[in-house]
Amino acid sequence: MSIEKEGITSAVLTANRVNKPNRPFSTVYVAAIKKVFNGRLTHALAFRFELLPYLIDYDAWEMVIDEFKPDVIHCHTGHAVKTCIHVSERLGLNIPLVASLHGSDVNSEPLIRKKYQRVLSKAGKKKNVFWTVPSKFLRQKTIQNLAIPKDKISIVYNAINRCFTTYTSNVEFDELRIICVGRFIPCKGHIFLIEAFSMLLEQYPRAQLTLVGSGALENELAQQIKSMNMQHQVKIISYINHDELPSLLSEHNIYVQPSIKDDVTAQEESFGVAALEAMAMGLPTVVTECGGLSELASVCLKDTIQVVKQKDSRGLMEAVRVLFEAKPLQSLKNRERIKDTFSNERNVTSIVKIYEESQK
Repeated sequence: MSIEKEGITSAVLTANRVNKPNRPFSTVYVAAIKKVFNGRLTHALAFRFELLPYLIDYDAWEMVIDEFKPDVIHCHTGHAVKTCIHVSERLGLNIPLVASLHGSDVNSEPLIRKKYQRVLSKAGKKKNVFWTVPSKFLRQKTIQNLAIPKDKISIVYNAINRCFTTYTSNVEFDELRIICVGRFIPCKGHIFLIEAFSMLLEQYPRAQLTLVGSGALENELAQQIKSMNMQHQVKIISYINHDELPSLLSEHNIYVQPSIKDDVTAQEESFGVAALEAMAMGLPTVVTECGGLSELASVCLKDTIQVVKQKDSRGLMEAVRVLFEAKPLQSLKNRERIKDTFSNERNVTSIVKIYEESQK
């Protein structure tokens, strides 16, 4: 872990260890929640029906606390914060807590789970709980949906992989080649991009669209593409190794993030890592006025970015056309600025500073 390079000893505590090859942490503790019949029912009882306090293995937590003796506990996601608050109250702990929120744990969960909202709002009043979010947009949502005081929330930008800022792209504008990376879920707005692409084919019949991702809507999107007779112009890549993504991006000349606010869950983009990676590669980019995407757009040169309204297929089409005709690219100087602003080094420095403040 990067913080260990700063001389900080760390350990990971999880309810279920997965993805071990890509997360080879040296010290890992497992404190699974108590199983009720099967995993699916247990998860539903713990989170949907908000019975988590009754399913936490407090003995396992106490063992970890006694053995590792942490000076600070850093929780990622709202449910992790909620778990830690329950543990702290049951075991009488007063260990400083850093609560990092990332998206649906602010945009959606507080609106549909009242106990969740109450526990996190209560935690917001505690002096020894410090909050981080990746964007100004999510800070405002945290204030609005969780009633956390503004002065207790630090903005710590997500870091992007260095390979996106150092990769030399050979982007050409001979034929229109669009790419979009993101899970196939409603809030990503793929249906509007597909509609926009069908309009673009009228002017650019040899255009290509690549969608990278997987999810519940994959079959529905494939059917939409088929119904428009665009199977040969639209490619779906269900999975790609992250290290291989810069090479794939470099085969395209426009990146589009057509995200929307989900009408059902209220979920929307809190940051937009995929769009930022494309910007760091130097690609002209189209984003919607959704969540933190407009905020990211401010780091780009103005002629390389287009921001359009949500659910506006014709607006997406026109934005792509403008960029493709103009053929702009991020300058090396601006790519360096993106690299510095969203570097792993700056992310770690910000987190370490919060750890130090929690000890005062």
